[in-house]
Amino acid sequence: MGANSIFTRAARMLVTAALALGLFVGCSPAGKGPDGTLTAPPNGVPDAMPVAAQVAEAIPKLSLADVPLTTSVEDATKDLQTIFAGMDDLVPAVTVAGVTYEADGKTATATLAHSLPVGEQPWTFESKLPLSNVDGAWQAVWSASVVHPQLTSETRLRHRRTQPRRSAINDCAGQALVEERNLYQLGLDKSKVDQARWAEAAKQLAGVLGIDAAEFVAKVNAGGPKQFVVGKTVRQEEIPPAVTNVPGGAVTEVKSMLAPSDTFAVGLLGKVGAPSAEQIAESGGALATSDLVGVSGLQQRYDKQLRGVAGVQIDQVGRQGIEFKEVALFTQEPSIGAPIDLSLDRQLQEKAESVLASSHPSDVAALVVIDVKDGGVLAAANSPAVGEYPQATYGSFAPGSTFKVVTSLAMIRKGTTADSAVECSDSLTIGDYTMHNYPGYPADHLGSIPLKEAAAYSCNTAFGRNYQTISRDELKAAAGSLGVGTDYDAGFTSNFGTVEPNSSQVDQAASMIGQGGIRMSPLGMASVAASVASGRTVVPWLVKGQQATSTASPLTDSETSNLQEVMKAVVQKDPNSGLAKIMTGAKTGTAEFGQSAGTTDTAHAWMIAWNDKYAVAAFVEKGDSGSGTAQPLIEQLFS
Repeated sequence: MGANSIFTRAARMLVTAALALGLFVGCSPAGKGPDGTLTAPPNGVPDAMPVAAQVAEAIPKLSLADVPLTTSVEDATKDLQTIFAGMDDLVPAVTVAGVTYEADGKTATATLAHSLPVGEQPWTFESKLPLSNVDGAWQAVWSASVVHPQLTSETRLRHRRTQPRRSAINDCAGQALVEERNLYQLGLDKSKVDQARWAEAAKQLAGVLGIDAAEFVAKVNAGGPKQFVVGKTVRQEEIPPAVTNVPGGAVTEVKSMLAPSDTFAVGLLGKVGAPSAEQIAESGGALATSDLVGVSGLQQRYDKQLRGVAGVQIDQVGRQGIEFKEVALFTQEPSIGAPIDLSLDRQLQEKAESVLASSHPSDVAALVVIDVKDGGVLAAANSPAVGEYPQATYGSFAPGSTFKVVTSLAMIRKGTTADSAVECSDSLTIGDYTMHNYPGYPADHLGSIPLKEAAAYSCNTAFGRNYQTISRDELKAAAGSLGVGTDYDAGFTSNFGTVEPNSSQVDQAASMIGQGGIRMSPLGMASVAASVASGRTVVPWLVKGQQATSTASPLTDSETSNLQEVMKAVVQKDPNSGLAKIMTGAKTGTAEFGQSAGTTDTAHAWMIAWNDKYAVAAFVEKGDSGSGTAQPLIEQLFS
């Protein structure tokens, strides 16, 4: 063996030994970061990551009780809570981005990544957490800079939020229907009256406000000694002058979104209020408890557009008693939202609500008016008994004979015309079921009569017998061409009805006269009238820019002409009526549902009508007949 071979073998042995001893720095098991620090613990040194993770988990909880610290856990926790005292319960999510170690294994530094959901985009930043190896176990070295790198023992964080003025909901003329206005809270300022007189003052104020005295006294007694206890919130013109005559009686001003009245289109427009905990959580920081958000109707659906973006600022400020020139650490500039423009006609909506309030204050009733020219919803009013539920646009009821307009279209598509003869018998037997005309149907309009006459006098049997010739799909297709029976997202709370007769012959026959498997809203039946009046499928719209497009087969000129003749016949039957003076075509409907004491049927009363400008549907849940109960509503509305 030569000298070179011996030398080579010796060199290999030295290299192997060096590797075993870790003498080559570049091959250290710990590795190095770009700044020369180790990215893994040196040999024999425990991993510091678990302790760093404990700190990361503890910060959002505002408690360091379970974290090994080099200082007092109680003092560190108090410091942490002081830092966040002005943050309105906002805390960050914190994770450990990495840990580096000094070569001697005595100290380490964790990088903490913070994400605070405080605006449209979260506030993100990093801070450093020093760690010390004490007797073989890592401990965190606490200071305010662990929360944010600029914080010191003399400073803390402060959150400020400003909500921009909420945008308006405008009517068809571009005037605000709902906008931010002042409201006034009437209540008892307990700090202004002796405790011994709280109950007496509360009773007196309850009398002035017209509220339950016992409930208000209990509310006053439950609050703190300096609390302002609200009894009622009203508009300025509704403030009783006697409020300030009561000891401790006071008035405070607040902002709210107000419509022309408390009932004005409330089922459509909706209301605003404080966000729920769920809404705040789902917003990812875009919402806070102090915000005003839509909680129903259009206010809820278009909330983000209407409320805009809140102004948010996180400042570094001095702690109590310490002067410090505040420094902005995070800023989100506020931006005003955009209004939404509606098709609603303010005067027509107000009149429709007035008609229902005077005629059917305690009944479920509705009026819907559609612009024949463009399909916009001009009014969608409910009676006072309905409350805030949008029955006018979202209700679901059997439409009765108003649906015969749809059946007429299906018949026309089978070759019938408005003048074609149809068979109107006194009764129609279908298996074990017998269909009758309404009580008092005129005998001189039985037999072979034109379709338009069968519609004018609402012969059930003439339409019901079509269960043999018109399939469910054909009936549904006819409904679709008149704007109903198809589920559209029209940009507001709307129901365009269902046309779903079951497979039985009885149900199919009942569906031909608007019962059985047929359910409609007043909005849907107004769409039928608007489609006939305009000669096109009308899917009504309410919010500009949010119009749905029909997916149904369009109406032909011939179909339109025949349908118009069918509906004109209803009005022409009594040319001297109040209806004939205001409407061109119409159709009544009476849909029986349920029984009272097992003997008397209860019925939905309907009427749909149109002229060259308006299409309208009137509905009363419990009425006598379409002509007797619903027709007067239309006459009053357009008188």
